[in-house]
Amino acid sequence: MQMQRSNSEANMATRFPTILRTSLIVLAAAALGGGALVAAPAKTNWLLTFSATPKGSYIIGDPAAPTKLVEYASYTCGHCAHFETDDVPQIKKQFVATGKVSFEIRNLVRDPLDLTAAMLARCGGKGRFFGNHRHLMATQAQWAQGSKLTNATLAHLEGGSTMQFMLGAYTELGLDKIMAQRGVTVAQGKVCLSNKAAFDTIIAMTDEATEKLNINSTPTLLVNGKVIEGHDFATVKAHLTP
Repeated sequence: MQMQRSNSEANMATRFPTILRTSLIVLAAAALGGGALVAAPAKTNWLLTFSATPKGSYIIGDPAAPTKLVEYASYTCGHCAHFETDDVPQIKKQFVATGKVSFEIRNLVRDPLDLTAAMLARCGGKGRFFGNHRHLMATQAQWAQGSKLTNATLAHLEGGSTMQFMLGAYTELGLDKIMAQRGVTVAQGKVCLSNKAAFDTIIAMTDEATEKLNINSTPTLLVNGKVIEGHDFATVKAHLTP
């Protein structure tokens, strides 16, 4: 009889830790309001979230972020290209990805080549815009060469046919090949360049910047609606950090 008690006690001593762990799991689940453990929610990578504004500009990041960074950009602006390739990656990594800052890009077109690129950047909508935007800025030196345009294409501008000019510039400047690297076929690019709604949106955005907001240079950055001086990462970071 004594031996049986000892065996029982030994078995209980061996099983107790397992019983205890099981009980703690059940209690923890009950405290969470359910019969099973609830995993912690995964952090959102806001660099995968894109949205469009009523004015037709595009936002990357949490649209409800407490700090809102806006860039007025031109595709034939050298400083804009440097800002996009050198500074924007750090802004996205440190501030946009975490949901602290949303980043919006608006158009301020300065010339017909700029307009052509702005139209192409919109190929594919909001989900493709930021990749197109970066690619066009990164390849700016390859295509932003007005000297490559033929007299026939330039004549379209003189005749008031902006879309015909853009279609000519598309192939003569090699933008067709550059956009092909983004998965845009020649036919798709031509459809984008013929999009009257996109054309009107870009022009309206430019008019608002120059005529209502008195913004005439690019890149111009706004933080929560206020223009800031400078566009290097250190300067921008100071305005994004509380």
